[in-house]
Amino acid sequence: MNKSKKDKMQSVLAIDAKQIILYDGVCNFCNTWVDILLRIDLKEQFKFAPLQSEVGEELLVRMGKEADDISSIVLVENSSGIGNEMTETSYLDKSAAVLKVVEELGIPGKVFAKTALAIVPKQLRDTVYDTVADNRYSLMGKRDECRCSDPKFSDRFLL
Repeated sequence: MNKSKKDKMQSVLAIDAKQIILYDGVCNFCNTWVDILLRIDLKEQFKFAPLQSEVGEELLVRMGKEADDISSIVLVENSSGIGNEMTETSYLDKSAAVLKVVEELGIPGKVFAKTALAIVPKQLRDTVYDTVADNRYSLMGKRDECRCSDPKFSDRFLL
């Protein structure tokens, strides 16, 4: 990574983003989920970055995945901000990421997520997640270009 690209990445990651959702920017299924979250996340606690963006690729590498791994959404969390290296950053993917996001959306979501975590074994949850993920393009299609922002919500997207 050249110096200017590295500097840009450091400044992006230093943004006061405590929760970033990485999603497949060309997947219509994933983009529909992002659209719903943008409307119902009234506290504006989540920021979004396509897995295919510089931020997405950098965070994938930081969590030990390949930069081009678009097999799962990822929830990146750090209570002091993602760029703060003094506190631990956690990475959730697959069903754990989905349920944590749902849990953060309020009491009904929290009840649903906690119930699903208690009743449905992780292996089964992730098998269902993988089945949907493997078929997401055939379910709702694919865009020609990565959806990397939304003018109305530009402050919620990190590139």
